[in-house]
Amino acid sequence: MKILLSYFFFAFCFLIPSGAKLKNVPNILLITADDLGWNSLGCTGNSLTGISPHLDKLAREGILIENCHIATPICGPSRFALYTGQFPHRTGYLGHGQQPPRWWHEFNRNPVKKSITSVLHDFGYLTGLIGKHGTDWCSFSTSPAGSNEDTGMGRNPEKYFTFAREFMDQAKKENKPFFLSANAHDPHRFWARHRDETNAWIKAMMGPVQWRPLENGKPYPDPLTQFDPKDCPIPASYPEIPFLRNELAKYYDSVNRMDQVVGKLLHALEETGLDQSTVVIFLSDHGLAWDMSKWSLYPAGTKTPLIIRWPDKIESAQYNRKSLVSVVDLAPTVAEICGLPPMEGVDGKSFLSLLCEEGSLWERTEAFSCFNYMNNDAERDRTIASYSPDLYKTEEQYRPSRALTSIDFNYIWNGWSDGNASLPRSMLGEFANFLRTNSEGSEQYTDRLNFITHRIGEELYDLRKDPGCLNNLADKKNSSHVLKEFRTKMVNFLGKTQDHELGNYLTFLGTRPESINLSE
Repeated sequence: MKILLSYFFFAFCFLIPSGAKLKNVPNILLITADDLGWNSLGCTGNSLTGISPHLDKLAREGILIENCHIATPICGPSRFALYTGQFPHRTGYLGHGQQPPRWWHEFNRNPVKKSITSVLHDFGYLTGLIGKHGTDWCSFSTSPAGSNEDTGMGRNPEKYFTFAREFMDQAKKENKPFFLSANAHDPHRFWARHRDETNAWIKAMMGPVQWRPLENGKPYPDPLTQFDPKDCPIPASYPEIPFLRNELAKYYDSVNRMDQVVGKLLHALEETGLDQSTVVIFLSDHGLAWDMSKWSLYPAGTKTPLIIRWPDKIESAQYNRKSLVSVVDLAPTVAEICGLPPMEGVDGKSFLSLLCEEGSLWERTEAFSCFNYMNNDAERDRTIASYSPDLYKTEEQYRPSRALTSIDFNYIWNGWSDGNASLPRSMLGEFANFLRTNSEGSEQYTDRLNFITHRIGEELYDLRKDPGCLNNLADKKNSSHVLKEFRTKMVNFLGKTQDHELGNYLTFLGTRPESINLSE
């Protein structure tokens, strides 16, 4: 009888998400930026004075990991991978529009339909969201504040403060740890004071709801800064020309407003007295909204600053340049931080040891990133029952590319680049438009526009010498050993993760006499 009672008591304890299970676990405040280039902050090397004071302070109080890469450089799918710890081809979330595509189901994938928010929610955390979101696999305890009215188009710091303060007060009242995902929309276009930031655009974005404008006539404030274009650094992927500096001045002002949102979120933590018991994590969903960054697999598109502060656990003022992590590692890391069992079905792994232990054995050497769809039209999708290797030829919105990036090298395979196919206008941005407008009489601009539009089958860049990825080494004899190594790793990775483009990649390699021996 005693044995039977003990069994029922043991089982009962595991059925209840009681406070006993949640003692001494930290809160999690996950902050994301939208379309932020990794080197746009003061703490990552931006020379503009006062561009990101709150994030610079956060970095000084924790660790900044320089080499973190997202899974795909497109908003929704990137966030989906962040929350689930799974790559896009594993979840079926391959782009915007109809996802998963109809043909994806023929591969009989069985992803674990859970995210870090659903796991924490089930464990007893109070979970909440303000701003953009990336997956319906999440579970929230409170109604998400995701509308433009809720957030001032994701650009109103006071809106974020009010929501965060009320949410944190609720967590204290219910005596629960919390997970809050707070997602700023800056510096997504249109940038502050940009010519396209019109009243008509704002009204269209806000929709038919009634909203109260601020003194500037907008649902959000203008940035505190107004940088002089001549002082604005140009990322290494782009030429040094005045037009780009003028545009970047508006982008950097928007970065500053994003930093103000971060400051208000941190202020809410301090006011509620929860700052010392909260892990704060900051990153971006991908790079800035220009060609060769967003929608591209160069580091300008996939690399994000990763800042983590955990008082009394993570040593302050750490700048880690030697380690490399993937965004799919973040969900399993948060799970371990919060004392949860390892997440099932994830592609990433926890890097908690890297944060808290000297001499960590963390060994990731490459990060995988991919691109699939820009936008999958629902009507078109219904007509495509099966995947075919030449899908890109009939669907201009499908442009499959794969990349492996180490600290020193960036390797890219563009499965759609056959010399004829090109990127549609919907996948070309302001930089391409500038090149097109000014290409007459400029061979340099014409060549660059042609490359952006058509790419090339295989790319390899030495990031130590060429951070802007302007000098492709894939066809250089003295880089053949590096190329072969990355090809082998790519084959192994695509096979391990059951990527539907593996067959295409093997076919691509088979057309080249110097390709690797896949039996090795």
